Amino acid sequence: MTTSHAGRFVWRELMTQNPDAATAFYTGLFGWTTKTVPMPTGDYTMFGHDGEDLSGVMQAPEGAPSHWLAYLTVDDVDAACATATELGGTVLQPAFSVPNVGRMAVLADPQGAVFSPFASETPGASDTERTPPEHTFCWTQLNTADAQAAADFYSALCGWTSSPMGPDTLVMSDGKAMRCTIMKNPQPDAPAHWLNYVAVADVAASTAKALELGASQLVPPTPIPGMGRFSVLADPTGAVISLWWQDPAAQPGA
Repeated sequence: MTTSHAGRFVWRELMTQNPDAATAFYTGLFGWTTKTVPMPTGDYTMFGHDGEDLSGVMQAPEGAPSHWLAYLTVDDVDAACATATELGGTVLQPAFSVPNVGRMAVLADPQGAVFSPFASETPGASDTERTPPEHTFCWTQLNTADAQAAADFYSALCGWTSSPMGPDTLVMSDGKAMRCTIMKNPQPDAPAHWLNYVAVADVAASTAKALELGASQLVPPTPIPGMGRFSVLADPTGAVISLWWQDPAAQPGA
């Protein structure tokens, strides 16, 4: 029997117009470390925390805004590109392989949110079920114009099921755990986007520190009763990220 490892967010990549400024911000805010590793396409810089690789940072293409790109596991990247196209998505970068890493592409869903389907050369290596440590990625949320249409697209792509979670919000699961939320964009004029959350011990204190380091506040520290507290920031290069503190009494995410 073949085990599917689809439907997990296993990597994030910061595409930024100023890698040096972004690196200074995230190392200052979260204490992340950096290392550079050789790749067939050139050197690649990775953020890390407590010895664990967390994400990459790259120069964004000329004219592209700084943004975080989330990698979503699929069983077959080429098949995912074909399915996404049939469902109204767009292939922004065709599937390609990186030796000793895996195969990936860059897609936009029908409402324009960009993500990367990914199949590792060692599937399952990142499929750990644990409460994410402080200063690591802990959740992913799609803000989009039509939450149900988006849920239908991703369910067909990677096998998620959806269930309601408050007004205009759906939680997506894969049969093992909740994987993300999809909600109607609270800013109707903003483009659809995946928002990545980093766990912190104190949202207010971390937000204040981020502002001191040059970030802009998009959503102030805000409680969600029975769940936790969050804020939304744009880093000094314009990439948007969210800080999250989880109420210990709440069910952990994955």
